[in-house]
Amino acid sequence: MFSSVRQGNLFYILFKGEKPVLKIGQVESVGNPVAKYPTYNPAQPFGQQGDMLVDIKVKCGEEVMDFQKLPANGEVFAYPNVIVSDKKEAIVSEVEAMLQNSRQIVDSVPYNESVMAGCDDILKSLNPQFAKEKQQEEKIGALESQVKDLTGAIGEIKTLLVKMSGSNKS
Repeated sequence: MFSSVRQGNLFYILFKGEKPVLKIGQVESVGNPVAKYPTYNPAQPFGQQGDMLVDIKVKCGEEVMDFQKLPANGEVFAYPNVIVSDKKEAIVSEVEAMLQNSRQIVDSVPYNESVMAGCDDILKSLNPQFAKEKQQEEKIGALESQVKDLTGAIGEIKTLLVKMSGSNKS
């Protein structure tokens, strides 16, 4: 729990995104827990504390990171693109979940390509203009491929002509 973190403890910071990065730092300081809702709440029995928050400063190399309002009774906290924890096991679970999610997305690519092809076919049958545009795109793609092949062939012919003209001079 974040409330039991002490100065010098290891702290794990997982940056999510296209290329996840893990930074491991040392706790530099821990603030005193404060109430999440400091105002009086009549629904709460007297003397019973509500949710508590704690601020933790972590040093990673030369950089000091300030994590504010972490739940005192939590072990993991997720910001939009960062996950923090004082427990290695919690970060391992988060990384495994990210990996599983990405694997599922990659595995679903053939299915989604098939769905797109089916939708294109349906749109072609329902909308003659769409069918015409798709046919034009296919023709343009084929022409671009042919031009590329011709460019390569012309380059080879040019190279051969240069070699032949060089051998004729000698």
